[in-house]
Amino acid sequence: MINFKKSFLFFLLISFIVLETFAQEANYSMFHYTPFFTNPGQIGTEQDVRAMLNYRNQNIEAGDNFSASSLSLYYPILIGNHRLVLAGSFLHDKASDFLNTNGGLLGVAYSIRVSEHSELSLGIQGGYFSRKTDGNFVTDDQFENGVFDPNISSSDGVLNQTTSYPTLSGGIHYLVLDDFGREKAFLGAAMFNAIEPNISLIEDNKDKLPLSLKATAGYQVYQGEKFSVLPNLRWINQAGNNYFNIGSRFGYELDRTEEGQKKIELGLWYNTNDLTVFSIAYEQPNITIGLSYDLPISTDLSAGQNGIFELAFALRLKKKQRRTYSKTTEMVEETESTQEALEEEQEREAEQIQEESEIQEEEEEIEEEEAEAAIIKEEPAESKPDRPLTPDEVLTSEEKKVMARTVRFELDSDDLDQESKAFLDQVYSIVKKYPQFDITLTGHTCNLGEAPYNQELSIKRAEIVRKYLSDRGVDKERIRTVGKGETLPIASNDTESGREVNRRVEFELRNQ
Repeated sequence: MINFKKSFLFFLLISFIVLETFAQEANYSMFHYTPFFTNPGQIGTEQDVRAMLNYRNQNIEAGDNFSASSLSLYYPILIGNHRLVLAGSFLHDKASDFLNTNGGLLGVAYSIRVSEHSELSLGIQGGYFSRKTDGNFVTDDQFENGVFDPNISSSDGVLNQTTSYPTLSGGIHYLVLDDFGREKAFLGAAMFNAIEPNISLIEDNKDKLPLSLKATAGYQVYQGEKFSVLPNLRWINQAGNNYFNIGSRFGYELDRTEEGQKKIELGLWYNTNDLTVFSIAYEQPNITIGLSYDLPISTDLSAGQNGIFELAFALRLKKKQRRTYSKTTEMVEETESTQEALEEEQEREAEQIQEESEIQEEEEEIEEEEAEAAIIKEEPAESKPDRPLTPDEVLTSEEKKVMARTVRFELDSDDLDQESKAFLDQVYSIVKKYPQFDITLTGHTCNLGEAPYNQELSIKRAEIVRKYLSDRGVDKERIRTVGKGETLPIASNDTESGREVNRRVEFELRNQ
């Protein structure tokens, strides 16, 4: 006869050991998709309203399995120059049919914009969970004279038991982006189960959920036109044990549209618990799907675990308004006076465009005036200032008006039309007239499309203007280009007229 009591106790022991790994902070292999279980501070990096499903399943030799699944929701709120992200997650852990854990987590993270390309996020989360054992198990004391009697109750104290407990965790996460808004580097640290709650199913027993420390880091070592390499690692200290995930993510861009980037990402890590982790993910602005598999590489492990499968699925529910700041980093609000000013500016530009053809014919006359102006401005040595004159001191009022204008672009375009070229001929004449000044070209976009795409488009717009001026004869060394993406609008992005104004390249003369 099968010794049910021994089999049951063995299974119970295995269940509790594995629970130490899952507990309410399942260590998912694709940790960059699981802020709740990797670092509460990482929650602050979410920019859109997004839902995330994560599932992890480990088969065991007896045909049973241990699984963890979670459903999370992230909701960001812009606060001035920073971002507040509210989040919630429901978790279900299952150790075969014997032990179930259910509960929820509420998290909040505050992301502080440190510089143009970096942000620091602080996060905290609390949870409440319930563990329950199944009472539908057969034990030896339910047999009488070798015959099972269902009317006899089992005397085992851990069957059909329930316990509830709270958790508290926190973390900090630092993220650096490149000029195109892509992840360049990150560093994070977190502490889980800070209050170490008692999770024992037996009354008067102590079985604390252990304090867990986690740290993550990564740095992009290569970024080509399509291909990228981002080595990264994760360290976990739990119940006195340490282990690492060491490896890299490899990205390949499939396409880039107004909505954002589409890419395939492969992952390869070594887990110091003698596992090799493989992953593949498809990412686009609205949907992300990731799969991974932990393959045992030790003969000691293969008998007890036959690989671990993991799924990550994210769905963007709503695109939030991006951070949009004026040059004083304050939100620009649309008002009636702003709209009227825009209309007046458009009328003035229409009048100036009619005169542009005449300006080009007068280039020779301007060169003569330049020579005359140099003689007129020449002063005795004793009256010359000790410093170089600034552009504001040298340019005429009409020239200042020209330099204050911008080149406009169609949506998702970096092409120059004939009107823009005629205007740039005016700019060229001024830049050639004052060789003592260099020029900075700053490209901008509206907020339609993903921020990384807009950042790249703004640089392209500045570069196309630079090429036009250099082709006309301006020394390339005198021209500096900058891209600001969608971050510095001069009008509201809530209207088409405002977005048209924001799609621009600005000019700034400066002393060499």
